[in-house]
Amino acid sequence: MDNEFTNLILQFASKSGIALTERRAQLLSRHIQLMIEWNLRFNLTRITDREEIIVKHLLDSILPAKFLPSSGCALDVGTGAGFPGIPLKIVYPDLQMVLLDSSRKKVSFLTAVAATLGLKGIRVLHGRWQDFSKVEGHANTFELITMRALKLEPELITCLASKVLVAGGVLAWWGVGDAERLAGGWAGCGGSETGERIYRDMEFQDDPKYLLPGIKQRRAVWLWRKTGIGRPGAGVTSS
Repeated sequence: MDNEFTNLILQFASKSGIALTERRAQLLSRHIQLMIEWNLRFNLTRITDREEIIVKHLLDSILPAKFLPSSGCALDVGTGAGFPGIPLKIVYPDLQMVLLDSSRKKVSFLTAVAATLGLKGIRVLHGRWQDFSKVEGHANTFELITMRALKLEPELITCLASKVLVAGGVLAWWGVGDAERLAGGWAGCGGSETGERIYRDMEFQDDPKYLLPGIKQRRAVWLWRKTGIGRPGAGVTSS
C-alpha cells in the first residue's frame, strides 16, 4: 500500500504542478496512512477516502507553498491532524515548525507522526491560541503563521499579528466566497488600542486563488504581511 499511495500522491501533485521528490512523497504518504490508522480510534477527520484526503487535505496544504518562506520559524494554529503544518514541514525541511492544537488526542497523534517520520525541527504544543498568545516569549517570534481550519475572529487575527516578526506573514486558507466575512473580521481588529496598532502594522498583500482537482469551487489563501510602520487604514477590502 505504501508504494501505491506514494505513487498516487506523486500523480496528483504532478497534475497540480507541484514538484515532489519520491522521498518527500513517501513521508507525506506515511503521514496520511498514520492519520487513517489513528482515525479508527480518534476523530481526526471526517474525510476517509484516500483520493479525497490527498486532494482536500494534502494538496490544499501544499499548493500555496510557493507563496511562503522556505525557512525560518513557523506556527500552525489549530493544526488538527497536522494540516498544513506537517506537509509544509516535509516540503520545506528548513522550516522550524510549531504545531498548536487544543485537543490532547490530536497532540498525541502529531507527536507520534513527528517521531515516526523522523522529522527534525518540529514542536507539538497543546493549548488554545488564546492562552498561547498571552505568553510574552512568543511575541515577534515567527516568520510565518498559518491557520487553515479556524473560524475567523478579529481577536484571533489581532493576537496572531503580535507574534509575527516584521516582514513576516499571517496566512489563512478560505473558500473564495468567504471574502466579505474575512474582510469584515479584519476591519474589526481596530476595536481596541492594541488592535488598532496591529491593524495599522499589517498590510493585506495577496489572495492567490487556486483549484483543487475535481472540485469546482476555487480556494484562496489570504496573506497579510507585517510592516511595522503603522500605516493608518491598512487592511483588506473586498471587491
